[in-house]
Amino acid sequence: MPRIAGMASSRPAARRSRPVRPGPGRPRKGEARAAAGVALGRERILRAALALIDAQGLAAFNIRALAASLGVAPAALYWHVPNREALVSGVIALALEGVAAAVPADGAPGWQARLRALLVAFRAALRAHPHLAPVVASELAYNAAFDAPLLEHIVVALEQARFEGEGLVDAFNVVVAALCGFATLELSTAPSGAGEAWAEACRAQIDAVDAARHPHLAGRLDALRNRAFLLRWTDGRTQPLDGGFEAWIDVLLRGLEARSRALRRGARG
Repeated sequence: MPRIAGMASSRPAARRSRPVRPGPGRPRKGEARAAAGVALGRERILRAALALIDAQGLAAFNIRALAASLGVAPAALYWHVPNREALVSGVIALALEGVAAAVPADGAPGWQARLRALLVAFRAALRAHPHLAPVVASELAYNAAFDAPLLEHIVVALEQARFEGEGLVDAFNVVVAALCGFATLELSTAPSGAGEAWAEACRAQIDAVDAARHPHLAGRLDALRNRAFLLRWTDGRTQPLDGGFEAWIDVLLRGLEARSRALRRGARG
């Protein structure tokens, strides 16, 4: 039947659907389509983020700059990483992914050689990406950058050193602390915006040590000045503490060996 002008249609009016607003941190449809046209994946995002942090530092790193470097909208990144914290954790895992591979594959290295290889590789990884050093310890402490191959090597080394039970747990914690401790201290940096005035203030404070009250420290200041933790104004990127690092490894390995022997003697009664 032809519709007569002015007559209301018998068909029910179509309901207008309300547009669904994207939740926080989720890309809108247009952004999702734009992201789909780009070969964007988690690894590419992490590598771009690592390059930005290497160039600008961690404090200046942000999602918007990362998205711009990848040529996508910021919201497109949230399909692959939920937030900035997860992104930094992934970047640290990426920076450290070669540490476990540093252990010689040929033959079965002794436990000392295995741990030495891990310590050297870990420090080298942080020296390659020094801006990550301040946050590595906290990321590892809370499992954010969990690295099973690395931890497997540590456990194997401690088993080879004949640690067992609680003794192995304690030694494991010592090794993880050793991995982070020296390198993160060595690569710690001056406060943001610090310049020559800050360095001069550090030098003045060191030079002002009262020899009458602290004679032993004052007597060694010429040797320690700018070459020791707490008594320097340049960081390990420009002035690495290689001798201290070798001493650190030596003390760690000798200490673990002595503790393993002592625990075994105690177990025998």
